[in-house]
Amino acid sequence: MRPDLRHVSLPPRTLPGALPDSLEVFAIGDIHGQADLLAGCLEVIARTPRALGTERLVVFLWDIIDRGPDSLRAIDLAMDAAHVANADQSVLLPGNHELALLEAIDHDPETWLANGGKTVMREIDPQWDRTPWRHARELLRTAIPRRYVVAIETAPSHLRIGDLLFVHAGLAPCTPDDIHLARNCPVDDDTHWAWIRNEFLTWQGGWDVDPETGQRWIGPTVVVHGHTPAVRTSLAETTDELPQMDGVEDYRAICLDAGAAYRPQLGWARFFREGEKSVGRIGVVFVGWSG
Repeated sequence: MRPDLRHVSLPPRTLPGALPDSLEVFAIGDIHGQADLLAGCLEVIARTPRALGTERLVVFLWDIIDRGPDSLRAIDLAMDAAHVANADQSVLLPGNHELALLEAIDHDPETWLANGGKTVMREIDPQWDRTPWRHARELLRTAIPRRYVVAIETAPSHLRIGDLLFVHAGLAPCTPDDIHLARNCPVDDDTHWAWIRNEFLTWQGGWDVDPETGQRWIGPTVVVHGHTPAVRTSLAETTDELPQMDGVEDYRAICLDAGAAYRPQLGWARFFREGEKSVGRIGVVFVGWSG
C-alpha cells in the first residue's frame, strides 16, 4: 500500500460581497508540518488556468509548523510559494504557532513545546531533550530559516481584499477591529486574533460595522480563517463534514482548517470573479491509500 494525494472540493458558491477586478486569491489553511500536502496544494494552484491579465495572490493563514511530520520542509515550501504556485505574490499571516515559536526562540519555550513544538525539535535532533534548553534553543535557532523568523516578525495580523478579511483565528465580535487586530496586542489573551475560538465561531451577527452606531450587522464581509478545525474526521473515510468549512450563510465565515494538526488533510480555497459575481470554491488535499 502507498499513500496517494487526493483532492475533494465543494461546489463553487457565490459570495455576498465583491472582489477586485482581475484578481484571484488562493488561501491556504493550517499546514502543521504536512509538507507533502502543501506541495500538492501548490501544484494544484500552479495547474489552475487563469485569465489573461489576472493577478494571482496566495494567502497563508499559517500555522505552518508543529505536530506534523515535516515542518522544516513546509517552511521552505511556504516561503517559496509564489514561485511554486505560479503566483505573482504570497502573503503570510502569522498563526498562534508562529507567535509561540518566536517566544521560544527569544524567551520562554513552554507554550510552544506544549502545543506541538516538540515534534519540530525531534525533527531537528531526536536527542534534543537530553540537553539543557539553552543548548536546545541554539539548535532551534540554527535550524529555523532566518527569513521565516523575519517574515513572522514583520507580517500583518490580517489582510482585507474587497469584502474578504483573512486572519488566522478570527475576529472578536464585541471589540472594534482596529483594536482587536492590532499587530502587537498581548498574546496572553485568549481572544487574541491568533487564538480566539468560541466568541468568534458562534457569532451570527455579521462582521460589517454601522459607522453611526458602531454595531455589527450582517453585510458582505466574510472572514476567511483557520485555527479551529472544521473537519474532525478522516476525509479518506468520509466527506460528510466538508460542508462545515463553508459557514458563509450562518456565520459569514469560511474555515480552511481541515484538521492538518491531527491527520494528513489540508484545506484551501480559491476566490475569483466570474462575470459580475465573486465566487469562492473550498477544497481539501488529503492522503488516501491505493494498492
